[in-house]
Amino acid sequence: MENNMSNIIVMTHGEFAEGIVKSAEMIIGQQKNLKSVTFHPEMCLDSLVLEFKSKMKEFDNDNPCLIFVDLFGGSPSNAVAILLAENYDIQAVAGVNLPMLLEVLGGRSIFPIDMLVKQAEMAGTEGVVNIVKRFLED
Repeated sequence: MENNMSNIIVMTHGEFAEGIVKSAEMIIGQQKNLKSVTFHPEMCLDSLVLEFKSKMKEFDNDNPCLIFVDLFGGSPSNAVAILLAENYDIQAVAGVNLPMLLEVLGGRSIFPIDMLVKQAEMAGTEGVVNIVKRFLED
């Protein structure tokens, strides 16, 4: 089933993408078809798009691609808009967090990409917990 495993790219401002990918792999082990793209302050939007395209080529497969970005409306999300305008067959979710990424990595060899997007949205929301309130409820 690994042949159909969705490709995942995490594309964020600064080193966040690399860090969250490393954190996910610390928890669930090294992952295939998972890449990070870092938007550095000196980069322009066009160079970010080129970096993404380079990472896509590294996958060397035709599997669907799900992109996680940090902020909707930021440069990484604007890069996604450019890719969509260029007819890239991608899915994308803004607001990446660790529970979201872990959920998708765990299900990507089983579920189709449209289901992964729904799982990402749900896990991202449910992963936000007021710890103090939760402990005081018990």
